[in-house]
Amino acid sequence: MILLICPKHRIKAFSIILSIMLSISFAQAQNPALPISIHLRQANLKEFATEIERLTDYSFIYGEEIVFKHPVTLSLRKAPLKLLLQKAFSGQEISFEITKHHIVLRKKKLESAKKHFTLNGYVLDSISKETLIGANIYDWQNGLGTTTNPFGYFSITLPEGDTKIDFSYIGYAKQQLSINLCKDTLLTIQLHNDNQLAEVVILSDKPETGIQSSRMGASSIPLTHIKNTPTLMSEADVLKSIQLLPGVQSGMSGTSGLYVRGGGPDQNLYLLDGVPLYNVDHTLGLLSVFTPEAIKKVDLYKSSFPARFGGRLSSIVDVRTNDGNMQHYHGSFTIGLLTSHLQVEGPIWKDHTSFIISARRSYIDCILPLLMPKEERGGYSLYDINAKLHHRLSEKDRFFLSFYKGKDHVYYKYKDEDKFKQTHDWGNMLLNARWNHVFTSRLFSNTTLAYNRYVFDINQEETSSIQQSDGPAITNGSSDLFHSGIKDLSISTDFDYHPMPAHSIKFGGKYIYHQYAPEVQTSKQYDNDPQAPQTNNSSGWHNTHIHAHDFSLYAEDDFSLNDQWKINAGLHLSIFNVQKQTYLSLQPRLSVSFQASKDITLKTSFSQMNQCTQLLSTASLAMPSDLWVPVTRHIRPMKSFQYSAGMYYTGIKHWEFSIEGYYKDMRNVLEYKDGEGFLGSSHNWEEKVEMGKGRSFGIELMAQKTAGRLTGWINYTLSKTDRQFAVGGINDGKRFPYQYDRCHALNLTLNYQLTRRIDFNMSWTYTSGCMTTLPKEKTHTVLPPVNVPPSWITDNINQGDIDHYSSRNNYRLPASHQLNLGFNFHKKTKHGERIWNVSILNAYNAMNPDFVYISRESGTGKPILKKMTLLPCIPSFSYTYKF
Repeated sequence: MILLICPKHRIKAFSIILSIMLSISFAQAQNPALPISIHLRQANLKEFATEIERLTDYSFIYGEEIVFKHPVTLSLRKAPLKLLLQKAFSGQEISFEITKHHIVLRKKKLESAKKHFTLNGYVLDSISKETLIGANIYDWQNGLGTTTNPFGYFSITLPEGDTKIDFSYIGYAKQQLSINLCKDTLLTIQLHNDNQLAEVVILSDKPETGIQSSRMGASSIPLTHIKNTPTLMSEADVLKSIQLLPGVQSGMSGTSGLYVRGGGPDQNLYLLDGVPLYNVDHTLGLLSVFTPEAIKKVDLYKSSFPARFGGRLSSIVDVRTNDGNMQHYHGSFTIGLLTSHLQVEGPIWKDHTSFIISARRSYIDCILPLLMPKEERGGYSLYDINAKLHHRLSEKDRFFLSFYKGKDHVYYKYKDEDKFKQTHDWGNMLLNARWNHVFTSRLFSNTTLAYNRYVFDINQEETSSIQQSDGPAITNGSSDLFHSGIKDLSISTDFDYHPMPAHSIKFGGKYIYHQYAPEVQTSKQYDNDPQAPQTNNSSGWHNTHIHAHDFSLYAEDDFSLNDQWKINAGLHLSIFNVQKQTYLSLQPRLSVSFQASKDITLKTSFSQMNQCTQLLSTASLAMPSDLWVPVTRHIRPMKSFQYSAGMYYTGIKHWEFSIEGYYKDMRNVLEYKDGEGFLGSSHNWEEKVEMGKGRSFGIELMAQKTAGRLTGWINYTLSKTDRQFAVGGINDGKRFPYQYDRCHALNLTLNYQLTRRIDFNMSWTYTSGCMTTLPKEKTHTVLPPVNVPPSWITDNINQGDIDHYSSRNNYRLPASHQLNLGFNFHKKTKHGERIWNVSILNAYNAMNPDFVYISRESGTGKPILKKMTLLPCIPSFSYTYKF
């Protein structure tokens, strides 16, 4: 049809037609019934609104209080806008209204009659009935989740009605529970181990240690990493695995000591099932006391410390042991070049009572005497015993009894006409009784009564006989005993309270009675002369035992403000009483996490820590003679104030990237005065040390691959640590580097599954050299007698030498680097599994400088600097059988 329009009305008619066409087009775009196709994955509110505005001509109107409780995933084709909005806002507590040009969002008014109930209980291994720590519980419909605590217990409050809840744990098949929640419900969930889901996550995403948690500077160390890390003599070691993390360094190459973010070895709190251990080293630090067979979980905290921990400045190493299999008997034994291990576990009363025993012993003392002369005998041995009894009293009550004893023994004896015998013994003993009780569906408690001690003894006996020409022999003898140690008796109660889904509150208290025995030395001499009265002379000296009372209270709340913000805030109150002096400190802890996007998380934290116990030592190795002493009237508690910030990225599948920076200010740190030292005696130790301040700051970068046949990480730490004391004191008040100030540290760890039966493991480390103090020059003044022979000068050349030092810790040792390799060969047998491990420590035989000393060239007398390496290339193997 053709319309004939008068020319003078053509423009007006065209405008009318164009207006009608635009109105029709706009009406079509604004029609809520028109179909829309959309695909979104894990989108927040802003991303969802932007996509809807792009697909339609609607715009969103909402206030700042409107947020998604959980990200939205949508995939719809040709769906009406109203249906799309209904699906997006389901379970979000958001209502919407579609107007002519806008979509208005409002916070949904909660029905006053809507009830909430609490689901609580335990998550267990379906076969062994072992509790699973850090298992995930998530309700997708309501967007709420939680995790199990260190005792496998969980509590989550949900709206009334039908829901589906997922239970998951690394290495286990996921389980979904459909439930009509109409009352508070206590249940036990049993997850099935899935052999196809091997534990390949390097640092697992746990509630207190993962990237998604509110904390930073915290890591959960998987047992697979501990058992696969190549180490000395194929001895899997917890602390050597921790040394491969950023911000953590070893003292000397091959030893298990930890130096965390500028702190000393005594600034680490080692907990075994929540009870402190004072000495965690065997063989001068070459091994730690933790046997992997007994361990369930290991957590490291180096910043953002939970409020329930206190007493040390630098780190917390929290080790939890297995509870024992309640269904079947299992065990394993390992034969290695240095030690052998045995573990047995099983039910005493099926489904009610279980036990687990693990033991380790060395056998150098059985071999060494065969290589010694007949009249001499000597050797060294170590052992560790872990035992636990677990009894389920009821659905709400569980009882645990744990025992640990470890000991090092060195002896030497000589028998001829005279007799000589000397023994050195040192070690820990721990006894721990624990009761778990569920008061209500939202309140859980753990009460612990514990006794632990550390002792170091030296016993020496010597006898000699003098044969008389006219009578029987006269026997003279002496015996000497040296003893030192520390004993603790403690009781603590910890509560987990879940008042609402967004809050997890922990609170409790602890009391420790310390008894310090710095030194007790006795000496006895006797003379057995048949022709004269027998004489006995005894003497002795000892430092007075020191008694201290250590009381603490804490409270912390880990809560979520919304989808993006998580906060953990807490307070730790410490009261330490010793020698009629009381030290009180209130230590705040705060950490904040912000989810900037689905792949990027930002965190920051502040922690204050106090320490009232110090370790007297000047050796680079962990010596058994090191003494623990408390603060006094004149020596105040050490303090640290640590500020941290970090960014974390998970945008690449199976990869995690992180960068953390920190600054730690330390006060009342101790150093020995110039010319002073510790030689096994704490006598007047307060006069030998000086209090000052320290600081440590650095940046830590880490990239880790968390899944696949190849897993591992690479991390780099750039840091600086120094100390400063008063003018006129140590180093005349000038700052000087801390002994273990290592500017650069690089760690590479790889685990590769070559086949189903063979896996390859390697670690490579590079660290800057630590600091030591060397004389810059030496003066010697001698006025020889007249006409002395040349031999006199040679014999007296070193007499009267005076060393001159420019400053403390004025020389940096050369850098150290080391490659360790390991292979594991697995084979299933009819009754279990056998594993051969082959390891090479220091594979390319790097001669790292563990010690340096000044020597002189023969002839010229020119001073030269020499180094000593303790651990060259050492191959080893072990055999393990699991049944």
